[in-house]
Amino acid sequence: MKRRKAIDFLTVTLFAGILLTFMVYIGITTVFAADRGDAESERKSFNDIFYGDSVISDVVKFVNYRIFGHIDGENIIIGDDEWLFEAVDSKNGYERLLDYIGGCEYSEEELQRIAINVARREAEYNAKGMEYMLVVIPDSITVGEEYVPWYLGKQSERTRLSQVTEYLSSRGVLAFINPTEAMLAEEGAPISVNNTENSINAYGAYCIYAKIVSRFLAETGREVDRIHRDDIDFYTRITDGKGIAVSAGLEQTVKNRTVSLSDTFGDSYETVYNEKGYVLTQRLDGAEDGGECVVIECADDWDRIQLMPYFSNTFDRVYYKNTLMSEPDTSEQYGATLVVQIVHESELDLILDMR
Repeated sequence: MKRRKAIDFLTVTLFAGILLTFMVYIGITTVFAADRGDAESERKSFNDIFYGDSVISDVVKFVNYRIFGHIDGENIIIGDDEWLFEAVDSKNGYERLLDYIGGCEYSEEELQRIAINVARREAEYNAKGMEYMLVVIPDSITVGEEYVPWYLGKQSERTRLSQVTEYLSSRGVLAFINPTEAMLAEEGAPISVNNTENSINAYGAYCIYAKIVSRFLAETGREVDRIHRDDIDFYTRITDGKGIAVSAGLEQTVKNRTVSLSDTFGDSYETVYNEKGYVLTQRLDGAEDGGECVVIECADDWDRIQLMPYFSNTFDRVYYKNTLMSEPDTSEQYGATLVVQIVHESELDLILDMR
């Protein structure tokens, strides 16, 4: 009992000391700001000085998050184990939270239009001797559902991605690839997306690569120097928080568990061209006749950076383009045998207007 009282006393004393230090800092900051004597400082009130000080602001945000579990702004959902999610996508306005609970389903007409567009695009590429895949990278809230706060419940079975996947599969549109299942964390495997940003990491990129290559080999019967899971190692390091944490001013408080390829993974390719959103890589030991050529279209440079080590070490030539939905004639000129167009779950509406 005495030991417990002593611990309680020390805790209270420590907290009082921290509070006193904080108040002394505030007082000194206010006095020095007021004593500068310039017109600007004279116009500033105590509140202006308090909220304008970056150190104080950081402390307030830290306490607000760590103690009260709150973040300024209404667009960020605080998940478990330092996961952060955007309720509405800050880039394109996609209603992520509404979709999570099944509140913005596609209509039958919209699903039919998506199926027609993907099937037509697949037929156009196949007619020119190329395999075609449309890959959707799932949102972090989909892959990291177990970290979503309990009060939101389980993810709806009627999300847009679930709807499209089921609808296209039932109609035999096999060019549509949803790698969510492959990206869900297995026991002992690293997480495949970042916990403070809606983006994939090195392991997530490998899961997508493995899904694409498996489908390509099964459909064509070709042989490539495929990278297997046992061939590579990943390591996790703690870094400053990424995009969502930065937007909340908490990048120093909410750390990101960053999964990267180990240094033992060597590159056997060179970058031949890199300019104006267009990157071409070539394997150093590639076939003399050009070998397998792949075109990867993804608008997000981060996706390309994560995917490049796998595809460029597997295929003789890989063209990366930061535009989406180009016409088959362009890829045919490159001698492509496989064309992969990549969108995010938040960008599914792009397929509605695909021509």
